[in-house]
Amino acid sequence: MTLYACNNLTNELLWSVAGIFDGHAGSETAFALSTYLRGYIVNELQLATEPLASTAADQGLKKAFLDLDHDIMSVATQAVQGTRFLNDAISEVGAAYSGSCALVSYFNEETKEFKVACTGDSRAVLGRRNDKGKWEAIPLSIDQTGNNEEEIQRLQKEHPDEPDMIKKGRLLGLAVTRAFGDGRWKWSREVQEQAKERFFGPDIREGLKSPPYLTAEPVVTTIKIDPDRGDFVIMASDGLWDHLSNEQAVDLVGRWLQTHDMTRPAPPPDLAKGTPEILAPSDLSKKSKPVPGKKYTEQAKITEKDYVNVDENVATHLVRNAFGGANEDRLLGLVTAEPPLSRELRDDTTVIVQLFGHDPDAFEEY
Repeated sequence: MTLYACNNLTNELLWSVAGIFDGHAGSETAFALSTYLRGYIVNELQLATEPLASTAADQGLKKAFLDLDHDIMSVATQAVQGTRFLNDAISEVGAAYSGSCALVSYFNEETKEFKVACTGDSRAVLGRRNDKGKWEAIPLSIDQTGNNEEEIQRLQKEHPDEPDMIKKGRLLGLAVTRAFGDGRWKWSREVQEQAKERFFGPDIREGLKSPPYLTAEPVVTTIKIDPDRGDFVIMASDGLWDHLSNEQAVDLVGRWLQTHDMTRPAPPPDLAKGTPEILAPSDLSKKSKPVPGKKYTEQAKITEKDYVNVDENVATHLVRNAFGGANEDRLLGLVTAEPPLSRELRDDTTVIVQLFGHDPDAFEEY
């Protein structure tokens, strides 16, 4: 979602902020972020000196993230330990019990600095043409999970007496190592026992010894945007990245631009490398039905041969191809599945694509 665009007195864009909030164990935390994080960020960035220095923007983003999470947890703790009526207090506990990742971008129009603040496992990837005119994928964030070695080392340093807190890539059962909310990984045992008694909350996590284990502090990455190379940035929740690699996503956007960006023609497909043809709508019927005699699990897997280019919105184009593309049988099966089966087939998927050097107003989300 677009969070904020800051203009000067002549209505020229100075900087803009956009974000994706992927909730888990409920929607309350993600809703709180979508409602309040914009104000926290704008307040910090506007307090900084003008022109906004790069380091000031980094610190402003980090402080905004941490301050909002602190307020979410503090309000909930007061509700847990207070004496207010249950129906009044319980509304302030939800955002601390559930959790959310956050991926926020900041773009300075004057300096062309593009920053990504990442808390959790949503991901940002830059697409850029190299000197040979081929699209390259440049990661702007690294998933903060129990499989991230830097995160593992950080947690081991903070909790040296708990060698078993991460098992099978999960931190006491949780996939991410940074998040907003998630009080069961932040509250003391005493507060959790009070919350369980008063609000019929869940059991304390097995192995809980020295909380907090989670932080909402983001890792901030900075890169200079080069419009002359046709730069674009893909921001998406992990639901997209479960199905597409960084390179596949950039390739798909690059191919979409071949038919939608008339101002900057893209290089022709590299047939020597077996670059796949993207199917037109008229070809869909050839790919839609299962092949008799072939295991369904095999033909349900998405491959480059299934890529299709039928959407006017580039973010929708990514989601369609991630979930099946021209393999309409797989696509419809994934998107129409209902809970609880759907959770095993697809994760929540939000995508924003920011295009630079194409249409100055190009900003599409799904």
